[in-house]
Amino acid sequence: MNGYLTSNELCRLTGLPMGTLKRLRADGWLKAAKPGGRGRGHADLWSLQQVLAIAVSRGLRTRGVSLDQAEQVLLYLWNMPAKYMEVQFRRGQTCLFLAGTQVLPRLFTQASIFANEHIDYATAASVGMLPAAVDVQRIWERIRSEARNQEEAKVRHGTKEKVES
Repeated sequence: MNGYLTSNELCRLTGLPMGTLKRLRADGWLKAAKPGGRGRGHADLWSLQQVLAIAVSRGLRTRGVSLDQAEQVLLYLWNMPAKYMEVQFRRGQTCLFLAGTQVLPRLFTQASIFANEHIDYATAASVGMLPAAVDVQRIWERIRSEARNQEEAKVRHGTKEKVES
């Protein structure tokens, strides 16, 4: 697996509008892992970590997390090497901790979020602020699966062209 998705694939997978991606890229907020050239057939390529960072931060924004906090999570995931992320997942640190609209840009175990003796769950429930977890590992697995599917489709398409020639 090459570990890259095109801008179209990124937008389809994350729900980010293409116009927003283009604007963020033009303003210097986002930079593709492999920027494309001009014209058709020269698409930007985004690493799977970049796609994950965009997907998670976009999801947080739809839950009411502030732009500043979503940006912190985006940068945290954007800069995390895939091998390190996989180590975190093996340790059980798979989730972001979300309390209301506050999020901590760090991976936690589910148990540390939902079975934490330092959290007063009764008070949290009474004000509607029970902790929640964003399962980053599940999102990562979906992105990796999509990248594999895209790669297999490209191989099938390339093979089909060779057979027809």
